[in-house]
Amino acid sequence: MNTSSPKATEPAGTSVIVPPPGLRERALAACLRGMLRCSFKTMTGPPFGVGLQRTWVNFVSLSVPGRAGVTRQTSRAAGVPVEITLPESGRSTGVILYLHGGAFCLGSPLTHHGITSHLAVESGMAVWTPDYRLAPEHPYPAGLDDVTAVYRHLLTVGYAPGDIVLAGDSAGATLALALAIQLRDQQQPAPGGLALISPVTDPTLQGPTIQSRSKVDPMLRLAWIRQGLGWYRCPIGTASHQPLSVSLHGLPAMLIHVGDQEMLLSDSTRLASLALQAGVDCTIEIYLERWHVFHLQSFYLRSSVLAIQSIAAFARQRLDKNTEAGKVAAVAARAQAYGQ
Repeated sequence: MNTSSPKATEPAGTSVIVPPPGLRERALAACLRGMLRCSFKTMTGPPFGVGLQRTWVNFVSLSVPGRAGVTRQTSRAAGVPVEITLPESGRSTGVILYLHGGAFCLGSPLTHHGITSHLAVESGMAVWTPDYRLAPEHPYPAGLDDVTAVYRHLLTVGYAPGDIVLAGDSAGATLALALAIQLRDQQQPAPGGLALISPVTDPTLQGPTIQSRSKVDPMLRLAWIRQGLGWYRCPIGTASHQPLSVSLHGLPAMLIHVGDQEMLLSDSTRLASLALQAGVDCTIEIYLERWHVFHLQSFYLRSSVLAIQSIAAFARQRLDKNTEAGKVAAVAARAQAYGQ
């Protein structure tokens, strides 16, 4: 996938990603765009209730199968159901804690297997996907409590904080960022990195692209985003869910993915700008001619596979860097202990 130069208005760490060339990729993207507009966009949000939306999304997810070369296990971590996706070869010592999206009210490890299976193969890392509690039955802080419990469980079973990369898409990316902020504020061990696909960073929905991309976005409706946030019922002013209004200083290295056709584009660009201003090692990749969490279409699109490969490379890089930093620290500690 090619990279073009960022515009002057984009954050300093921006890479603008051009889709792979070829008629097949363009045709498949156009077809998927139309299908999402007709099926997903029209069936999520008002006037439909949460039960019908979940049934429809589970049905649609059958059209986006996962990748071969993995094994799947179900387990419980601190009482939270999780799906563990393991690569059949090349497994590393790290783990990706992946939080699925769905406006806080939809989705599951099953609906996002297209992403997690590719991520496991490309990274060589185990991918843990919590089946966290959903709104409206379980509003804030249920979901955040669940993913926090799974993160702490990973620490208790032997993973070092630097061995854990937090990742997620949409509402799941929002939860991943909230968890990182909460851990920092509580002076708890931070994960090795943050990989965020189109997080909701402005719960007031005041970003400029909320309106400017509303018609071109083939997947999201403003009414659905509002419905999901309303069901989630996070109190106004909750620091962990106000990343544009709190300091981002001290957060781990961050990779942000976003499509240029989605309403939440400005949520990501503003987050990246503030992260860079706070001294966070942050890169944002803006994918031209792509939509909200297009990574889900990895069975069809080369651009989706390449985007997941980017996240996998980031995860491996963070694991290698943190492992090396740990070795250096251990050598320094031994030298100090022996008075060298």
